[in-house]
Amino acid sequence: MFAIIIGIIVSAFFLIAFGPKIIGLITENGIDAIKQLGRELIDWYDTPTGFFVSYFIGYIVIWKNKLLGAIIILFACLFVTLINIDNFGWIIFTLPAAVVGILYLILWNNSIGLKKQC
Repeated sequence: MFAIIIGIIVSAFFLIAFGPKIIGLITENGIDAIKQLGRELIDWYDTPTGFFVSYFIGYIVIWKNKLLGAIIILFACLFVTLINIDNFGWIIFTLPAAVVGILYLILWNNSIGLKKQC
């Protein structure tokens, strides 16, 4: 239950942090914003869009498959940290996301242990 609560809080934080940027980009640039968002999904250096989308894909997957979703989130955290190794500002986003991924790994591990006991 703790992992679910923390996951919802972190996801809400990310929506508040990144949502207005994406919506503003679309309202200012219209259809050209989709091209720019596409470039930002590929270029992870100093732009949060790729990490944001990867986190939410992982978080959606978590609701069906805890292990796979946690791996997606943790891989996104590792990837964005390695790309932005000289920019410590990423810790603000990767640390909470990594905590969510780790908590869901623990939740998945505990659920496997309960299945083996039955």
